[in-house]
Amino acid sequence: MPNPTDAKEIVKLIKMLSPQTLPRLEYLSKEDLTLTNVREGGVPGTAPIADNLRYPQPAEYPIGAENAHGEIEMIGDVEATHWYADADGVTWHFVTTGDPSNEPFVLVHGFPESWFTFHNQMRDLADEFYCIAVDTLGNGQSDKRLDLDYRYSAIAESLGALLDTIGVDRFNLGGHDRGSVISDHLLNVDGMEERVLRYVRMQQSANEPHGDPKPPHEIFAQPWFSKLMKWTGFPRVSYAAGGYRVEGISKEVLDRLDHEVKFNGVAEASPRQFDHTSLEQELADRHDTLFAKMTMPVLFLQGRLDPGQHVEEYENTPDFVTDGRVQFLDGNHFFQLEVPDEASAAMRTFVTELLG
Repeated sequence: MPNPTDAKEIVKLIKMLSPQTLPRLEYLSKEDLTLTNVREGGVPGTAPIADNLRYPQPAEYPIGAENAHGEIEMIGDVEATHWYADADGVTWHFVTTGDPSNEPFVLVHGFPESWFTFHNQMRDLADEFYCIAVDTLGNGQSDKRLDLDYRYSAIAESLGALLDTIGVDRFNLGGHDRGSVISDHLLNVDGMEERVLRYVRMQQSANEPHGDPKPPHEIFAQPWFSKLMKWTGFPRVSYAAGGYRVEGISKEVLDRLDHEVKFNGVAEASPRQFDHTSLEQELADRHDTLFAKMTMPVLFLQGRLDPGQHVEEYENTPDFVTDGRVQFLDGNHFFQLEVPDEASAAMRTFVTELLG
């Protein structure tokens, strides 16, 4: 039986996922009545492969992987290439767009997401940057072994090893949601503070405690939560109808978001990041150590309509970093999906006005 604390967290989860508006009928199907749509995975041998395999083939693909090393998919008229890299005993999956000779822009997603959350920005910014969007450990098609270290500081260390392995030295950094927590810790990896040129920090609490409603992290860490993640309607209902819904989301994007969290192993591995953290500890980490590492220009980019992260919480945020600014977009928590043009423009403006 859940204890009283668990009961409160369950109420939070129900409020977060419960439809606050009815999803359009085209979002729904009879498959939503089934238990799960998790796929076993397996990389076919018929995919279109890039001519230039600039990164070595991994020793083996992670569990659940479906895209081949070097496989090309199109995001609009922009080529996006899937890659895998073995780095310090861990296999990462990442996707790139743009010219490798351009300045890198590394993008780190949140929960429950994958590289695809940034697909619009990967398309929009490819003309000027070498965009690198990773699947963080436990997510998408990256390593999902349960004996990996899922502390955010450890994931950041592993991400640093990946960047070393693929030859990324100085780069722009963007993190969203839990990806901002990982990115904060990345700045604390030896030598990394000097390598990050500019940091776009998205949709994550900063100098103030997280406002209400707070995300139910304790529930995400419960063993039974993986069963909810496997449900056919997760995350499709929450993206289309819950409190954090993406207004105007297309069925195509919604289906792809669902596809990305249903790789074999994600439901078991992804929530393990919540075994080792709390909002209170993360706030203390920022004030004790991580704000001091933000010596590069930092853009705190937030969605004005997020129900749990309020505009007034960021009034004094720039005072806590060397060179910071705050900007609000008229979107919800997943504004990179909801107002993609505005999100891409804000990132481009921040980075390019500071070039040189």
